[in-house]
Amino acid sequence: MSQWKDVWKSVDGTNPPESTYMFRFYNDLLGGISFRNKRVLEIGCGTGVNSLLMAKLGAKVTLLDYERAALRIAKKTAEALSVDAEFVHGDVFECGFENEFDIVHSEGVVEHFLGSKRQRIIDLHARALVKGGRCVIIAPNSSSPPYVIGKRLAQKARTWVYGGEYPYIKDELVGRMRRAGLSVERVLGGEFLASFLWMFAPLWLVRHERFLLMTIRRPNNIVYRMNYSNFFANRWGRVIGVAGVKK
Repeated sequence: MSQWKDVWKSVDGTNPPESTYMFRFYNDLLGGISFRNKRVLEIGCGTGVNSLLMAKLGAKVTLLDYERAALRIAKKTAEALSVDAEFVHGDVFECGFENEFDIVHSEGVVEHFLGSKRQRIIDLHARALVKGGRCVIIAPNSSSPPYVIGKRLAQKARTWVYGGEYPYIKDELVGRMRRAGLSVERVLGGEFLASFLWMFAPLWLVRHERFLLMTIRRPNNIVYRMNYSNFFANRWGRVIGVAGVKK
């Protein structure tokens, strides 16, 4: 996954929005819960913007990433939002978090693993939670034709920058979360219309930083309703989001 070092180096985290499309998606998945005084862990934080928006609403946030470049961006974002957070550089398989957090989440992380690690990465989300804590996992949807086709085209064109990525179908992600000891509350899809941009992935992935920045722009209500948590998004959106509670 060394490609991520170059991805994060190309993104400037100094101008964070007041909200993001994905943060709205998190709110839908979590049922609009209050973040005040919640202990939050993001696994593979990347820019960290959505966790830091939770911190803006009173959460106590820990950001974990294997890439120092990502953590540097997250620190800049925290400074711009005037929030505090704990930044942890390390491998999630070695960190040993257990029964510590009220919310554990990740976006674009679990799909990078196969074999025994495919279940283990989800088990680690659950293990880090206190009993009754909530887990949210967002991953690419292998039932989204534009995403699947665009990814294959980008790989053939050698413009794919996100390393080994093995998307989920809804049933697999739900099943693995249940095996991890989580009671699934909500399953929602997102980025339905945006998924069609992936048909042109071989072209725009050469400037992937622009795409990353686009995904954290302040959301428009109409665009959000067309892309997230509707019938079409739930079936064919580029991403699947699953929220569960630790039993």
